[in-house]
Amino acid sequence: MDVIGKDAVDSMTMFMRTHAAWAGLILFAIMALEGVVLTTFLFSGSLVIVATGALIQQGSLAYWPCFTAIVAGFWFGDWINYEFGRRGEAWMRSFGVVQRNVALLDRAEAFIGRWDKASIFISRFMGPMRPFVVFLAGPAGIRPGIFHLMTLLSTVLVAAGLLNAGMTGMQFLDRLR
Repeated sequence: MDVIGKDAVDSMTMFMRTHAAWAGLILFAIMALEGVVLTTFLFSGSLVIVATGALIQQGSLAYWPCFTAIVAGFWFGDWINYEFGRRGEAWMRSFGVVQRNVALLDRAEAFIGRWDKASIFISRFMGPMRPFVVFLAGPAGIRPGIFHLMTLLSTVLVAAGLLNAGMTGMQFLDRLR
């Protein structure tokens, strides 16, 4: 479903390896874009984070700047998406990407109805439905403070988990060689 696939991720990781100073900005931008309903299907943030973990394991990148950029990018993208939903839900629903994914929107509404505030935290682990839950959180009445707390907690867990998965995977590959 991602427009930008494995070849683009390979190119991006090669660029980050060669230009490590840009890695944080690249990671921030990708994670932020993945968090917004209108651009969520352009990137596979999970794949990018795992690939970044592999680069960290190889010594091409530093862990903490990458981790921080990922968390900040996820948080910023979710915040923008939340505000779009809070302030312009009807306007956002008119966009093609939202109209083509009405089933995800319906599932997200039901999910929020069932899990309320916890839906923000849980949805971080649910792939393509997550941006729709975040988008609908504002109109559903989830307060900004709770929203930001749940986003931050879930983002820290996902960023650490996926970076470490990439690092562990690279360690495993290195042992096979």
